[in-house]
Amino acid sequence: MKNNIYIFSNSILSRKDHSIVLDTIPNTEAIHETDFYEDETAGVIIPAMKIEGNGNPRYIPAESVEAIYTFGEVRFNTQFFKCMSFYEIPVHIFNYYGNYVGSFLPPSNSGSGEIQLLQYTAYLNQHKRLYIAKAIIESALKNILVNLKSYLYSGIDLDETINVISANLEQVKFTDTIQELMGLEGTSRNNYYGCWQSIFRQQTDFEKRIKNPPVGIINSLISFGNSLLYAVCLSEIYRTRLNPFIGFIHETGDNKHPLVYDISEIFKPIIVDKVIFRVINLNMIQPDDFKQTDKGLRLKDDARKKFVEEFENKLSSVIHHKRLNRRISLRSLIRMECYNLINYLTGKLKTYDPYRAN
Repeated sequence: MKNNIYIFSNSILSRKDHSIVLDTIPNTEAIHETDFYEDETAGVIIPAMKIEGNGNPRYIPAESVEAIYTFGEVRFNTQFFKCMSFYEIPVHIFNYYGNYVGSFLPPSNSGSGEIQLLQYTAYLNQHKRLYIAKAIIESALKNILVNLKSYLYSGIDLDETINVISANLEQVKFTDTIQELMGLEGTSRNNYYGCWQSIFRQQTDFEKRIKNPPVGIINSLISFGNSLLYAVCLSEIYRTRLNPFIGFIHETGDNKHPLVYDISEIFKPIIVDKVIFRVINLNMIQPDDFKQTDKGLRLKDDARKKFVEEFENKLSSVIHHKRLNRRISLRSLIRMECYNLINYLTGKLKTYDPYRAN
């Protein structure tokens, strides 16, 4: 299986034959704003100053890489991106604060105009769009309920929250618009987040979800975890010929990736939320692992590596898929979910049934 590569150090990425060359930049701090200098010999403006690596590069076979995630101050050259294009390796870039910045998605030889036309036709068909959106939200709410019910065995009183979300789940089938559907989903998540303090074994400052900027350590972890999942879902959508700009719950046309947000709704409870519960309840990440900045809390590098390691472990974990009656990793499950949607759009499947945890 190919591996995701996570880069935390300030580095230079280049290419040597069929390998990715990773060279660490020594004794540097991350740059928070873009610097420019003028190269007098070339007569052009070049971002940042030319910096040499530490002279001890690491060589990674390109054919072994699934995707690259960068968190430090990383320099790229043209040959590196040519290598990414040849091996069809997405590169996802996060800033100093761990927020998703953007992605390089190489042109894919497996692209299908037919799939994208079917996807857009389904988006324009109000009945079909609502059907797909309902299926995704039903799956997301059921996965949330599975999370909550798993903690009942620990003696935690979550009955009220479970009853509220179960009632909202029942109402999903009666919604007539995307707006109603999103309202039910939002209300359910607010109730879900409202009981997290009962799940945590240590006292936290978490009361409700606050996004921009995230307030407190739990909101910061949710935002960081969701950003990681968005990048993973974008990679899998890229591999499966779907268009990330055409979603069914989230609106198309805002220069984001609506389908990424749609697919991630299914997997947030069983990937991101599970990782957060684990790192908090096992005291792997604590309040002093965060640094206060003028733009909110920033997860320190060592703690960020811990979170990413747990996130990657969760992606690689294997579950028994009841419908397929076989074992499959969660990362493979995300890609299979994309194919599941494709098979519905092409008519190979009569119904669209997103993944629901056992």
